[in-house]
Amino acid sequence: MPAISITTSMYKTEAHLPKWISRVLAFAQEATEIELDFEINAIANDPTERELELLQQLTPYHWFHLYKVPREPIYASWNRGVSAAKADVCTSWNVDDIRNARAMRRGLKLLEQNDLKKERGIIVYFPFVYKRYINILNCDILVKRMVVNPPVFTKEEFIRSMHIGPFFLFTKSTYQKIGAFDEKYSIVGDYEWQARAASKGVHFLKSDEISGVFKNNGKTLSGSRSTKHMVELEDVLKNYKTLV
Repeated sequence: MPAISITTSMYKTEAHLPKWISRVLAFAQEATEIELDFEINAIANDPTERELELLQQLTPYHWFHLYKVPREPIYASWNRGVSAAKADVCTSWNVDDIRNARAMRRGLKLLEQNDLKKERGIIVYFPFVYKRYINILNCDILVKRMVVNPPVFTKEEFIRSMHIGPFFLFTKSTYQKIGAFDEKYSIVGDYEWQARAASKGVHFLKSDEISGVFKNNGKTLSGSRSTKHMVELEDVLKNYKTLV
């Protein structure tokens, strides 16, 4: 049984897949070196023939599982990934991001060291590298790089703002305690889930190891700051503001 299950939701990812596949293979090599047993559950929404052709590079590996589904909300794919997970600990990996296997192993160690707190539920979150790009003539140019170091947990702050970042880990028992990701959201379902977890008394553990690289070129759902994004944020705050 793997130690951790990684869900990757895919939709119109053809442009990102070559680099992602290369990063996955590098991650797998590092995972082997540090004895991290993992699996990836790739949820491919309405995949194109080209996407399926590219993903054939990973299908020979025992740790890669491909699920072809009709188009669904991203958080429906995340819920599907948790349901398919063979491991007790779950996380996600967007195709345009980079994941750090050693940080993942460190997160698992934190869970082991805090076994007595599992009854409340546990989420492990990390600092990460944020890279902002602008797109000029279909070329992404890096304009900002920073390390995002999230604060130590307080209920009020974790209801008011998103802090667990894109690379958090959680146990299946924690997921059952909090409930599934809310599929009505297109962009802020992870933030709503964080706020819901904070309101339910879940324990948040912060690791000091950088978990990976989050890339924003202004086209990603969470990076676009669209009107829809702001409407969804306001909806979450409205639902939880009495707890702040």
